[in-house]
Amino acid sequence: MKWSALRGFNPWVIVFVGMALFHLWRGSIEDILVFGIAALVILTQVFGFTTFGFKSQPQFGIVPIAVVVIASGLVMFFTERHGSWNWFVILAYIPIGILLLFHTDAKSQLVPTRQVLRSRWIWAIWALGFALVELVAYLGSKVYDDLETFPTISVLLDPIIDTPFGRAVFVVFWLVSGVYLFGVKRR
Repeated sequence: MKWSALRGFNPWVIVFVGMALFHLWRGSIEDILVFGIAALVILTQVFGFTTFGFKSQPQFGIVPIAVVVIASGLVMFFTERHGSWNWFVILAYIPIGILLLFHTDAKSQLVPTRQVLRSRWIWAIWALGFALVELVAYLGSKVYDDLETFPTISVLLDPIIDTPFGRAVFVVFWLVSGVYLFGVKRR
């Protein structure tokens, strides 16, 4: 194991591993697949077990990205919630995400600027706070069997996602934010 890899340790690894363990405890198969596979892929790269992949991060034009995002939104709009087409679209992003993650980083990385480090801390604190609120809501809803007093994010989003337009907008927002967070390079 290459412990020197921890010098550039990405805190998102902890987020994905934590989410995978939480969903394992919760018993949500689809969430275990999404977060568990992402966590495993990221961990194999962090500890240097995978030395293969693209020589650099793949770059896509705006048109292919827009086609995938719009097509996914249309599928969500025209199909029933929790139907087989919804599952297909969501699970299709696992191999796509893996392909986008498997690229070789440069051997030497630039030292992050003060602004980047501050931004990382702000995002990490926000994500941790958000996760803790969600955990308290989830536990409260289970202990007291009361989703109205302790609504989780999914309960709050259900009225929106139950509508075709809401599902389409949600998946478009989800994909666009994923393109941004994954740092998918655009030509």
